[in-house]
Amino acid sequence: MTAQAKEKKEPVVMTVSGKDVPLSEFIFMAKQGNGVDFKDKKSVREFVELYKIMKLKVVDAEAQTIHQLPRFEEELEKLSLQLQASYLNDQSGVDSVMQVIYKQMLNIPSVKHIYFRYPMELLKKQQGRVLTRDTVALYEIALAAWQRIQNGESFEETGLSLKNDSTISYWDSPYILPFQLPKTLNDYLFTMKPGDISIPVRSRLGFHLFQVDQFNPNPGKVKIAHILSEFPSIEPSEDEISEVRQKSETIYRKAMAGDDFAELAKTFSDDTINAQNGGLLPEIALGMDVFRSIETAAFALENIGDISKPIQSPIGFHILKLIDHNTSILFDEVAGSILEAMQKSDHFFDLYRSFEERTKVRHDFVLHTEAYEELQRLADEYFPLDSNFINRAMEMDKLLVHCDTFDWTQADFVHYLQIKPRSTHMYSLDFMQDVMNYFTHEIVTEMEKRSIERDYPEFNLTMQSYYDGTLLFEISNKRIWSRPPEEQDELEAEWVRELNEKYPVSINWKVINKIKNV
Repeated sequence: MTAQAKEKKEPVVMTVSGKDVPLSEFIFMAKQGNGVDFKDKKSVREFVELYKIMKLKVVDAEAQTIHQLPRFEEELEKLSLQLQASYLNDQSGVDSVMQVIYKQMLNIPSVKHIYFRYPMELLKKQQGRVLTRDTVALYEIALAAWQRIQNGESFEETGLSLKNDSTISYWDSPYILPFQLPKTLNDYLFTMKPGDISIPVRSRLGFHLFQVDQFNPNPGKVKIAHILSEFPSIEPSEDEISEVRQKSETIYRKAMAGDDFAELAKTFSDDTINAQNGGLLPEIALGMDVFRSIETAAFALENIGDISKPIQSPIGFHILKLIDHNTSILFDEVAGSILEAMQKSDHFFDLYRSFEERTKVRHDFVLHTEAYEELQRLADEYFPLDSNFINRAMEMDKLLVHCDTFDWTQADFVHYLQIKPRSTHMYSLDFMQDVMNYFTHEIVTEMEKRSIERDYPEFNLTMQSYYDGTLLFEISNKRIWSRPPEEQDELEAEWVRELNEKYPVSINWKVINKIKNV
């Protein structure tokens, strides 16, 4: 074929008032719902007639300029954006990474943890910004602690000996749930096995050593009722604590003697919000905003109806009764909360990793590592928001990113960094990497958005169906549905006769009869 040769024209199925309906659109619509059996001539003729009438109504709506109404254009734009969004992610990839978090939720580690924090004076002096040279001393302290453990000292002994009020903390966590720790720590922790001891792992504010004791099944949710005997003040005296304990123990004895728990709650509980409901509380799951002593006691109750001894919390003493215990954690029940948590945390990029990898290939994405490493070396000297970094980096002009037919230099990235410095990290290289991840995500998303109409025929066909459907609704509501129900059949028949007389239609049965079943 010569350069001047025209692209082969798509067959036309019908022409309605001068507007052609291409074969692809006709087949796309025929597949909707239960589809059309193209081996059945009657089924085909019925569909052709219905489709013809629909197109006539759309033409009629256009003749009345309904498609030019602002509300119509706004509705179509909204539908277009919603449809575009479905092309700008990889749902199977999203589901896959959400499943990873879900599996982490099902088996949760109990962990010993030594936390080495950056000195507060350093963070204050540098406005919370940390460079590589600032991490060396703290890393060496964490590494020395790790070496002590490797040499035979127990993890607990090491942690307790190092624990202080300023830079080093030690604690024993009965469980760690996904999202309780920064992503770097979460990812490392959930790859460990019982007995494993981590190397020093860096987070936003320091270094961490972990020892995993064991992995335990997530106990799910419990529903409990409680009777609260409240302290009279925020910082009660020993005498006040003793007096409230005695009150709670008296109520406990009544409950154990067989008095109705709900009635005792209504009569004695200082939790006035829940007392009239028999002391019933919302379901409790691990990690919720509940006092740890109450959470531990609630999950320790074994049988429905079991009642706990008085449990002390910062606000008083509680007597608990187990109402229900649901041990199952279904993916469909927690998927929404997992997605929301990932969108608001360091896990955000995991949601789009599969989409980005696919899109980078489609649009010939290239990150020039030498140019990025030059920026990293500068970030080792100055925090990326420091004026020294900005001024020096803005003079850099090496090609940093290529995507599709577009190029971005180092200076382009620094300009973006100034406008959208999105990161929670204090360490300079992590901060810059976060911004680079957002920069990359916006580039590949924009390139994909620009190519949707060109590369995805079903997008255009779906938008055509949205356009026709929205116009059909508007004019049908105006002509038929706004009238009394008893008049609608006659009005519909009259309207169809009018359309057939008003607008010319030609149907290409030769093309239709060649269609195989779809």
